[in-house]
Order: sequence, then structure tokens, then C-alpha cells
Amino acid sequence: MELVYESGINGLRLNKIADRLDVKSPSLYTHTGSVTELRQAVIHQAMQQFREALMDSLMGRATLGAFLELGKTWMNYANEQSVFYTSFYNNEYSEFYAKNISHFLQSAFKRIFVDWPLNEEEVKQIERIMTNYFCGQIDCLNGQPYVETELISDLEIFYQGIVQKLEKVSQVC
Repeated sequence: MELVYESGINGLRLNKIADRLDVKSPSLYTHTGSVTELRQAVIHQAMQQFREALMDSLMGRATLGAFLELGKTWMNYANEQSVFYTSFYNNEYSEFYAKNISHFLQSAFKRIFVDWPLNEEEVKQIERIMTNYFCGQIDCLNGQPYVETELISDLEIFYQGIVQKLEKVSQVC
């Protein structure tokens, strides 16, 4: 995890691991799979940490409070662990993302918006909006701290927009 943080996921190489562990590269090959498998394991571990942080943020919260805490936790992770976070969206990790993050987020949004029955497309749309927002924020911040009041304002706008749309849909039905 430290090597990825220092040099990115593609910088993770067996010879760097061997150097860090102070062993010879050939002996490391007998105890590990391929570099691809190691990278997948690292990304999988980072996704589990991200998901756990998101889960913790929802504990004891509902509706707008849960949405704001989820968003703050999401931004903190994305900003502080941007090397890992940006790797989540590489095509080669999309299956891990679907199982570890996407599935959780969809469940979280159903819980946050429990007063409105969300269909699968609506849940996926909320996830896409939020994912795009945070990816865009990370690109803009470039490792600089974000302004929490601006984040909360953005999240409140998203939440109110989602609620308004869901109320219109439920009135039509």
C-alpha cells in the first residue's frame, strides 16, 4: 500500500517490493503471484477501506444528515487517498468496483432516500452523479484541501434536487 501511495498503482513492481522488504527479487517471485494479482489485491484492500469509511459515516444517520456525512467521508477519502481513489475507476478494476463500492453505494442511497421508492435506474443515476462530482473535485483540487462549506452546499443542492425529482415522480404515479 505504501509503494502504491508513493508511486501509483502502475509503479507497484516486484523489484520495488523486494527492495523494500530487503530480499532478492527471485525469492519474492516464489511467494507471490503476478504483479497484476498484487495490484488487484492492493486495490481491493483500498476499496474495502473506502467502503468501511462510508459505512461508518452512515451509522445512526438518516436522510439529509446521512447524505452529508457520506459525502464528506467520500470527499475526505478521495482527496487524502487520491492515488487509490483514482485507480478505482480503471477498467481493469471495474469488477472490484461493482462488487465493493457500487453495490454498497446503491444500498446506501436506497436507505438515505427511504421515503421514496427508488428503482434501479434512479439509484444508479444518483451514484453516477455523485461519482462524477467527486472525480471532478479531485481533478480540480490536485491534492489541495477542499472547503467544507462549499462541499456541504453542493451536497445540499444535490439532495434537494434528488428529493424534488423523486417527489414529482411519486406525484405522477
